[in-house]
Amino acid sequence: MKAMVTLGHGGMDQMVLHNDWPRPDPAPEEVLIKVDACCLNNTDVNTRSGWYSKAV
Repeated sequence: MKAMVTLGHGGMDQMVLHNDWPRPDPAPEEVLIKVDACCLNNTDVNTRSGWYSKAV
């Protein structure tokens, strides 16, 4: 499974792509969905840059 992880505030170097992120195992009463596509948006960029808050 792939995952884009925000390590902290700063530049694009704080965004790390993992190609081997462990797949979560759903608990009872939970589901696991397959996502074919996703994107980063202005909220992700503003959170990474610290525009919203310095607490992550």
